[in-house]
Amino acid sequence: MKINERLGGWLALAGSVLGIAATFVLFLTWYGPALTAEAAEPGCEILLKFIMPLLSDVSIFAGVLYAVSAYGFFTAAGWAFPLAVIANVLALQGGWFINVPFMAAGMPPVYFIIFFPNLLLFFLFTKSVGRLSWSRTLLALFSGMAFVFSFMNGVASTSRIITIGTPLFVLVQRLHWIAMVGFGVVAVGIILRPREWMRVVGLAAGLLEVVVGVPLAIATAIDMGRFSMFAIGPIVSLVLLVVFAQPALWQRLSGSGDGRPSAQAA
Repeated sequence: MKINERLGGWLALAGSVLGIAATFVLFLTWYGPALTAEAAEPGCEILLKFIMPLLSDVSIFAGVLYAVSAYGFFTAAGWAFPLAVIANVLALQGGWFINVPFMAAGMPPVYFIIFFPNLLLFFLFTKSVGRLSWSRTLLALFSGMAFVFSFMNGVASTSRIITIGTPLFVLVQRLHWIAMVGFGVVAVGIILRPREWMRVVGLAAGLLEVVVGVPLAIATAIDMGRFSMFAIGPIVSLVLLVVFAQPALWQRLSGSGDGRPSAQAA
């Protein structure tokens, strides 16, 4: 992989400013109003009180990792690109979910100011800095989406446990986060160096999210009488399962050099 180090350095600097400065401004501006907002759904006030600071931590930490990776790019360090990829995946996590309770509370989804520029940075890092193929880029993007949505399902389950205490949410809440970790590892790994073990991790994470996410999607859709946000994670996971379950397709899309044939040879 031939890295465009100069471009990577400037993009990482932009990500750093976005992750640190924008998070400070957004949090200090909106945390107070978020605490007094009337939530449209039960549990949103809990998410705004506790998850907003947590995801702000993630965004600021991602900004710091961006800054260190920028230093690495400008000094031609081999670890610069991997660190920038990790920072980008964390920044996308930090900029997505808090918009959901914001909108449920009738407030503007201001954290998209962090999410969408980082989504652009994702494509710039993968296509212009790392020069990855489109198939590999999109496979990593879908894995990153599953990473974000699995976290969302775990947090939403937590709020429902606190507010309603339904046994179904208690049963599956922690497993969403296990799936989240698996998807995060796969998303980063596909960009850096896809390997057969990542396909296996993706299989496990995808099947886990489908198993624990589909019952929640059905139960909440029946309860609310509309499409449930719990369904997004299982849907994305199901799409990924189709890829992960076929070694030849995984190898073709990810560019992996160690699909089923080499695994057997080993």
